[in-house]
Amino acid sequence: MKEAAPPRMLRHTLAARLGHGAAAFSVALLLLTGYALAEVLPQQVTGWLGGHAVVSGVHDVWGLGFAAAAVVLLATRWRASCRWLGRLCRVRRQDFIWLRDFLRNLSGAHEPGAWHAERLDPLQRWVLALGLVMLSVMTVSGLCLYLAPPEWRWVFVVAVRAHIYANEVLLAALALHVLAGLGILPTHRGIWRSMFGDGAVPLATARCLWPAWTAEQSGVSRDEGADRQRGQT
Repeated sequence: MKEAAPPRMLRHTLAARLGHGAAAFSVALLLLTGYALAEVLPQQVTGWLGGHAVVSGVHDVWGLGFAAAAVVLLATRWRASCRWLGRLCRVRRQDFIWLRDFLRNLSGAHEPGAWHAERLDPLQRWVLALGLVMLSVMTVSGLCLYLAPPEWRWVFVVAVRAHIYANEVLLAALALHVLAGLGILPTHRGIWRSMFGDGAVPLATARCLWPAWTAEQSGVSRDEGADRQRGQT
């Protein structure tokens, strides 16, 4: 007999997956064209992309469009965005307890009894917050490079440095994000399908990463879910 598939939970809607895909494509395109402009990539690659002039135009237009889309999103969903950013930056003691047990579980030491009450786990929130800050710095510095008058050389120098340094930190944050999203870590099995598949994740993965959210989706109260996670019931 064919073995039954492990239970799964819907994590992201189609709209969320499409939005994530659009943002990922935009950031990847801006990074690619930015490195081509900085002549970090081989000249042959820049040629494949259409040449320096085409790359510069794409980088400027797409960057301005990306910034405009972010402003429109914030303006139309201001209150929701503020609430989301507030929860993203919130740090609680239970986050560090979860992180400690999460790292132990990552090494195979034991099954965690950790608990946190947010929809995103602490590592997700901190990496995402870091990435958003760096994207904001790159957006503002890019606008300065595009709009500042030629005689404001100090603005150009500061903007270029900010753009470069923020880009390097953003790459580090994206590397962590991609590592988690690939689902190769024992704690993240099957997570890639939450964004690039049917939007669902294995129940065991959901319980490990987002215990309170999983309990609520299963119709269990947070207090009861926390007790179960800690093995008290």
